[in-house]
Amino acid sequence: QDEYTAKSISRMMKIPIDEVYKNVMPLVWGGNAEAHVKAMDEAGIDKSLIMAVDMGLNSDVGEPVWTIEEKNEWVAKEADQYPDKLYTLCAVDPRRGDRAVKLVEKAITKWGMKGVKFHPTAGYYPDDPAYYPLYEKCVELDVPVCSHTAALINAPFMSKYADPIYLDTLAAKFPDLKIQLIHFGSLSYTMKCIEIMVARPNIYADLSGYQAHALIMPDYFLKTLRYIFDVPALLGSPLRDRLMFGTDWPALETLMNQKTWVEWIQNIPEKAQEYGLKFKQREIKNLLYR
Repeated sequence: QDEYTAKSISRMMKIPIDEVYKNVMPLVWGGNAEAHVKAMDEAGIDKSLIMAVDMGLNSDVGEPVWTIEEKNEWVAKEADQYPDKLYTLCAVDPRRGDRAVKLVEKAITKWGMKGVKFHPTAGYYPDDPAYYPLYEKCVELDVPVCSHTAALINAPFMSKYADPIYLDTLAAKFPDLKIQLIHFGSLSYTMKCIEIMVARPNIYADLSGYQAHALIMPDYFLKTLRYIFDVPALLGSPLRDRLMFGTDWPALETLMNQKTWVEWIQNIPEKAQEYGLKFKQREIKNLLYR
């Protein structure tokens, strides 16, 4: 993923990619499992889900030096160093067709990965029937599909593909497929995510990447979280029981490190009083200790 990120930063900031690797990437990218576990320990995080991304089919970026198979295997091997702390997802673009299906089967059955990660902003809508064989394989293997749903994305990747409405189609077509809304819409799509989850018991979400919203718009973030905790579900368990904590490490470390983010969430009952809101400690524990 560092290659995609570096190319994107170079393009946006109009600086040579060598300078990006030298001066920018050390600030926003972690590197390996050891660095991640160190940050986890400092933050008091017990377990973490890690993954690569597959954006190589985006024509403006192109395939990286490593194949997608090599990238996923590397992630799996890194996680194997900390089997009690790190779990992994198989990053794959469903446009890879049969290759994607074979990769997912190998990742789950041989490398011990726990699910599949999509980043549709590379240029595809995840509800395309051409990808159904991949979803059928996920149902067969009993693993979830986790898909990026944040509108905030660097060029040349495109936010329109992150719209969660296309995951609603999957939830309806594949009721036995568990679907994770990564970043829970990141405010731009959050209300749409909520409406979808109310009617689709097989959809889950996480709060990774919400650090900026908590810092800049704490009142709005807390009101939204209060609504999520209170809204009833038409089907399945309440939304509060399908929402998980997340960090999106290391992308936001310069804004708010993991330790500070954990403490921010833990202090919500006290913080919320400033805005006339009430949260119980057990609600926050339920969010953190899923």
